[in-house]
Amino acid sequence: MTASPFDDIKALIAGLPAAGPSSLTADPALGRLGLIAAQLSRWSGPGKPRVLRPIVALYAGSHGDGEAEALRARLELIAAGGAPINALAQAAGAGLEAFDLAVEQPIGDITSRAAMSERECAATMAFGMEALAKQPDLLVLGDIVTGGPVGAAAIALALFGGEAGDWTQSDAERAGAAVSRLRTEVGDAPEPLEILRQLGGREIAAMAGAIVAARNQGVPVLIDGYGAAAAAAVLHAVDPEAIAHVMAGDRSPEPGHGRLLDRLGLKPIVELGMGGEGCGAAAAVAIVRLACELA
Repeated sequence: MTASPFDDIKALIAGLPAAGPSSLTADPALGRLGLIAAQLSRWSGPGKPRVLRPIVALYAGSHGDGEAEALRARLELIAAGGAPINALAQAAGAGLEAFDLAVEQPIGDITSRAAMSERECAATMAFGMEALAKQPDLLVLGDIVTGGPVGAAAIALALFGGEAGDWTQSDAERAGAAVSRLRTEVGDAPEPLEILRQLGGREIAAMAGAIVAARNQGVPVLIDGYGAAAAAAVLHAVDPEAIAHVMAGDRSPEPGHGRLLDRLGLKPIVELGMGGEGCGAAAAVAIVRLACELA
């Protein structure tokens, strides 16, 4: 049998360490704060959980011609310290890294062909794992994209079914066409990683890799935005326990994002309705730290 570039990724997911027992009993008087602290304690070991080295990791991916200039401008603004996420990360005491995933080279048009080859998708997942190089104790994940959420919506549609309009109103026609093409090419029950490589952008693949690496190192994750939720959904479809360390930071204005979080059983820590780029989840870091203090 021919080896697949996904074999190593599948083996890594299959071998992820189990969560430890919570060292805390959630105090009902603390409501969500108590639950957050108990969740964190599954990864921090005995004693009070602590968040001392949070890092916000953002991934920029291009989905079509004409997007590169806008994405480059966003990356340059973040590098210059002038974007909202810069102020939010600083207020949260978090490091900030933004990764350029070949924004000059858009992925394939998912309505007519796969977004990535298996090799490119697996390599992009591996690249996403580099977010753990600085050994954070809380990883905040978000993306930098332009246009609508067609990739994330198409992944949600392929995984959970329904109508395309259930998952996006702005890109329903394209999301539906992409999933129809996928099913025509590979059948009605494609593997989750095949769905990712066929329909997802590089930023979604990279965030999926980062989630896996964080779990392997026992680092809790806060996801921000529809793309990060789609990355978590792919891993959940491989093994629901693969995202046991994941929490949702915020719920974006896109209705499909909230619907996807509901399907994953992830209740946002804050409800700010922010537009992405890690902003909502970065704001939620303060709530996570407060939960630690009250534990």
